[in-house]
Amino acid sequence: MNMKTIGSAVVIILAAIIGLLLGAAMNDGLSGSILLAVIAGFVCVIYTIENSGKK
Repeated sequence: MNMKTIGSAVVIILAAIIGLLLGAAMNDGLSGSILLAVIAGFVCVIYTIENSGKK
């Protein structure tokens, strides 16, 4: 697997864990987890697209 793929997966998982903890503090853990994971996923996709032409 590509290191960018592994890095993106790690970032998304960490964002989901942080979102779960922050959401649990506001009595809605699952929604916070999903929200931050989706935002991190979009950021990883945009980062990969922007840097795909640069080598």
